[in-house]
Amino acid sequence: MRNKHAITLEHLRIGALKGTILDADGSELVNLYDEFEITAKTINFALGTESTNVKKKCLEVKRHIEKSLRGEVMRTIHALVSPEFFDALTGHASVKEAFERWQEGRALRDDMRDGFTFGGITFEEYNAEAGDVDGNVRRFIAEGEGHAFPMGTLNTFRTYFAPADFNETVNTLGREIYAKQESRKFERGTDLHTQSNPLPLCLRPAVLVKIKAS
Repeated sequence: MRNKHAITLEHLRIGALKGTILDADGSELVNLYDEFEITAKTINFALGTESTNVKKKCLEVKRHIEKSLRGEVMRTIHALVSPEFFDALTGHASVKEAFERWQEGRALRDDMRDGFTFGGITFEEYNAEAGDVDGNVRRFIAEGEGHAFPMGTLNTFRTYFAPADFNETVNTLGREIYAKQESRKFERGTDLHTQSNPLPLCLRPAVLVKIKAS
């Protein structure tokens, strides 16, 4: 039961990196770009074109995020990308040599999907997916796409937790997870109940950049 809450929270946090507030079934509850009245930023890396200057594309992402911080600080820029995006990036003509030589040729020996830095952005392959109660499996990041965001900020990303709907939790601070048990009639078993009420938010959705491989 705890694992189900964890994957739901991960799903909602990915939604926050996309600038949306999602319901557990994947439906959109609130679009933060509409609420803040700003335009979502999308940058096409055009990785299918051999002549593309990928480093220049990375700098375009960085400059947009830096400008959009508006006084906020950051440490680095990270990008969670689909397997298709990662393969297209590391196999691109202007990136391949740097990828193979990075950290003394580590890419020639190890699996580098956990993070490769190019043009000031760390690209990490992220292929998480989850199924719903109807058995439908949804990818958290669509094929050929990725999402870039700043790391090390002070007040850009937050996760709020609402209290459970119990009498004893009224007017209390919300906890990450609640669990209760109750004996059945004639002590013929125990009913278990758990709940979590998270709300992950990006307070500055302008810093979020959607990137595409095509």
